[in-house]
Amino acid sequence: MSRVFLAIFLILLVGLAIDLLIFSPLERRVLRSRGLPVAR
Repeated sequence: MSRVFLAIFLILLVGLAIDLLIFSPLERRVLRSRGLPVAR
């Protein structure tokens, strides 16, 4: 059971890292290119 929780936790960390490192900067770039306000 502890391995299941460890796997869930690792998936969470990987998902957060991908969001922060890839998708957030990409979203900001797309919004700026379209002249939309960028939330900070």
